Amino acid sequence: MTEISNKKEYVLKNNYLTLTVKKKGAEMVSLKKDNREYIWQANTQFWGRYAPILFPIVGRLIDNEYLYKGKCYIMNQHGFARDNDFEVIDKTDNSICLELSSTEKSKKIFPFNFKLQVTYTLEDKSLRTEYTIINSSENDELYFSIGAHPAFNCPFEEGHSRNEYQLIFDKELAPESDVIEEGLRCTKTSKVFEQNGSLTVHNSLFDNDAIIFNPNPFSKVTFVHKPSQKAYMSVAFKNYPYLGIWSSNQDSPFVCIEPWHGITDHKDHNKELSQKEGIIKLVANGKFSCEFTIEVL
Repeated sequence: MTEISNKKEYVLKNNYLTLTVKKKGAEMVSLKKDNREYIWQANTQFWGRYAPILFPIVGRLIDNEYLYKGKCYIMNQHGFARDNDFEVIDKTDNSICLELSSTEKSKKIFPFNFKLQVTYTLEDKSLRTEYTIINSSENDELYFSIGAHPAFNCPFEEGHSRNEYQLIFDKELAPESDVIEEGLRCTKTSKVFEQNGSLTVHNSLFDNDAIIFNPNPFSKVTFVHKPSQKAYMSVAFKNYPYLGIWSSNQDSPFVCIEPWHGITDHKDHNKELSQKEGIIKLVANGKFSCEFTIEVL
């Protein structure tokens, strides 16, 4: 373990990769191999974030509010973790663990005792990200969702266009996507696959907001340049019940791969947090962990 300082950014390196993480939001802001940047660099012309962590909700609430034990709470899309400073609780040359804990301020919008720990570990040409949520209450349950929202540069090479790339999944399936209307799910679904297990990133793919697989049958997706058949990187995410894929508009040179334990509200939801689809209930003093891995190929 190396000495932990009070910096705003931290850099990890191994023989292949260089990772940069911010204290704010515990957000990954750079992942490089051979000086090639794989993480979207938050150009506000398109979208001003890198890889936000979604906690304690994923997606949007109806009217940006929820009910718990008879009280109404206000919370914006994707929760508050991405906008708060984490504390570094452990760091080595190739790993770092950051933690966000509940405060009296957080309890005004999320009335629970919790700790959210985010651990990044470099392993050869891969980056493993682990989320651990701890219910730090001695008596009360904790209701929450957790999700990843990393954005990747796409295209990966100058001279390429985004619509030359395919997302190749680990199963030759073609699930339909939940349809989003004004940020909420409805009863409709839409066909997005032209070929089982392969999704071309064509310019109109995100015209109707994010693609959402619910339930998610996949555990890995790989970015492949179709003309050359070169694979650039993959994201592996076992046992995530939901998967989102998103970009902000037709011309945005990035694609987000978003494994989720939680999902945006359905327009007919009754706003009760304990009855929200995808919500996780954690007993007093309980712990929940999940992880995903980015591999540069």
